[in-house]
Amino acid sequence: MSAGAVPVTLGSSASRCVEVDGFLVTRVRFPPLLKLPLHTHDRATVAVILSGSFDGLMRCASHPCPRASVLTEPPGEPHGNLFERAGADVLTVQPDPARLELLEPFAGVLGEVNHMRDLVVTALARRVADELREPDEVTPFAVEGLILELLALTARLRRVAEPRAGREPPRWLAEARDLLHDRYAERLLVTDVADAVGVHPVHLARVFRLRYGTPVGAYQRGLRLTWAAGMLTDSDDGIAQIALQAGFFDQSHFTRVFKRQFGLTPLAYRLAARQ
Repeated sequence: MSAGAVPVTLGSSASRCVEVDGFLVTRVRFPPLLKLPLHTHDRATVAVILSGSFDGLMRCASHPCPRASVLTEPPGEPHGNLFERAGADVLTVQPDPARLELLEPFAGVLGEVNHMRDLVVTALARRVADELREPDEVTPFAVEGLILELLALTARLRRVAEPRAGREPPRWLAEARDLLHDRYAERLLVTDVADAVGVHPVHLARVFRLRYGTPVGAYQRGLRLTWAAGMLTDSDDGIAQIALQAGFFDQSHFTRVFKRQFGLTPLAYRLAARQ
């Protein structure tokens, strides 16, 4: 390992890895509210967020990395992480830099920073994680095939995203994101945000999704859920009260959405956080 580089398990609470024909594949669990300062890895890395979320710092730009985010980093790329209250489960794939025959088909995507979001790639990553959870003698063969498919899909995603590569995001996009952070509990429409920053709603929706990897509405819902998770941990307010304060229609709706995001009901999440 080169000087200054760290393993992908830095700061993790649990991990499991397997080396399969030139690929180091690791499932990592990061605890809630973990802060990782700028660091590097000595291998190119593809990371898929299986659950939870974090804010990532790459090339001096911070961006949200919700579930189903697909991140790529070349070797030695400085980056940091600020994990949300639910922590995160992440699958990483790191090819052996000496295996040029493995790297060549994916050189474009592995040689640069990319931030995308794709449910198909995430489904493949989850199957790999399941193999690591209960390995048997067939696991290395199964994982190898899944990893090659995952890398191929990621490379194709990158080609789709190429037209926007290297462009600075417009100022209004940051203003739109700030507005969502400031007014996440309000029942905003895309047209409300678009009017506030002076662009057409269709243009806002398209550029926001391309830049942040998630639709405007889903991003706002994630902010509400993150705030609600903090209230469940840090306050004694009733769940119905938290649901209304977070902008959900009622406790039933809040419970369904919260469990889909965090894998636990609000009550179970509160009890687990206080153990």
